[in-house]
Amino acid sequence: MTARALFAMISAWLLLATVAGCKTDQAGDVELYRRVSDPPGALPVFEPGSVLSLETALRLTAAHNEQIAQQGERYIQALADRQRAAASLKPTFDLFSGTTLRENTGDGIVQTGIGVGGQYRLLTGLSDLRQVDASDARIRSARWLILDLRESLLLQTARVYYEVLRAERLAEVLASSVEAQQARLDDARARNEAGFTRPLDVAQIEAQVSRTRALLIAARGNAREARATLALLTSAEVQDAALTDGFETASDIPGRGALLGLAHRHRQDLLAARAQADAARLEVDAAIGQYAPTLSVNLETFLMREPDDTPASIASLIQLRVPIFSAGRIEADIRAAWSRFRQAALEYRLRARSATADVDGILAQFHASRARLDEFDTQVRVARETLNLAEAAYQAGLGTNLERVTAQDQLLAAELERVSEGYQLKLLSLALRRACGTLAAEQIGAPLPDTEESERAAPDAPLIERPAAQHTEGA
Repeated sequence: MTARALFAMISAWLLLATVAGCKTDQAGDVELYRRVSDPPGALPVFEPGSVLSLETALRLTAAHNEQIAQQGERYIQALADRQRAAASLKPTFDLFSGTTLRENTGDGIVQTGIGVGGQYRLLTGLSDLRQVDASDARIRSARWLILDLRESLLLQTARVYYEVLRAERLAEVLASSVEAQQARLDDARARNEAGFTRPLDVAQIEAQVSRTRALLIAARGNAREARATLALLTSAEVQDAALTDGFETASDIPGRGALLGLAHRHRQDLLAARAQADAARLEVDAAIGQYAPTLSVNLETFLMREPDDTPASIASLIQLRVPIFSAGRIEADIRAAWSRFRQAALEYRLRARSATADVDGILAQFHASRARLDEFDTQVRVARETLNLAEAAYQAGLGTNLERVTAQDQLLAAELERVSEGYQLKLLSLALRRACGTLAAEQIGAPLPDTEESERAAPDAPLIERPAAQHTEGA
């Protein structure tokens, strides 16, 4: 084989290797994180103007919200980091070429060479292997963070969904009240013209109608604003959709102990923090591994040399490095690694306590909301009876118009509070599921991932507990 033919063959091989190496499966990467974040079953498709239930709104958010996709890309980046770390454990091969100009007797001689080189690290103090293990832990953390973001967005969607329902229901109550009050105003004006009522009565009713209309304008504005936010979260044209709710609050909920157990097993942010602590601990071992000796082998062989096409020559080099004096660099790396691990352990502890606080706080709000709802039912019933009595007394000439207007205001206020509290109770029920990490499982049917016992145990980090105070006699 001539040198020219050999050079052409190597160039073609290099071109093919470059093209093959540059190819990436982008569709496969996107599918990887979508398998984690997408709701089970067929992807939801929403036709503008159709009915929108709460479950459909939640499924649309899980399938089409760009924030979840952005977090999914971080998961792919964690996979790429792991691939990069694993590559350091494998040998490398390179094609090299060089040109040398030599001057012996005044005549310049240009010598070119093409060869193949390889390198492999035999001993690394297990630092590279620990970095791969740390990358695996960061991948688990990135996966949990996808699910945690999904839970947060689902709760945000539910909150906005009920804000739309609340505002529109309030608008319906206010519109009905305006209609009834306007009829009373027309009647009062007619009675005033006939001399059967005072101008003061007309003015009082007219002021009441104006106040109610102002509330109606605000409620309709809030409804339009909430619908715009709902469209943003669901990535669907839901501005004109009829909302049907479809969610019913459970008559009984588990006790505090059971809820805390669910939270510590399934809270995605807590599990992500635990995985980050695992990664930080493995990086401590990787930093300590820098004290170990490293052994590497470099091999180079020439495939062609011109102008003298001699047989291929081989250059081999075995390098053994033992760190003796590193000017404190390795010690600083280890010190920083331990600090990052303690920081990650403290983050886990904080998230664990936050999960407990979330469950306790939302559980207290849930019970209080349910008790308030019962009281508002009573207030609506009593206010309606009071208005009927005030209306009858006014028509019989035994009561004043002020009493009737006051009774109308009390009934309207009670009805508005009853509507708001009913939706607040539903939202708190969903928030309790979010606090336990089970919102997606219960609302869109997403399975709860299995977790190992080690993933739920607090990381054993040294020196994060304060030592017990030493008390001396007489102190």
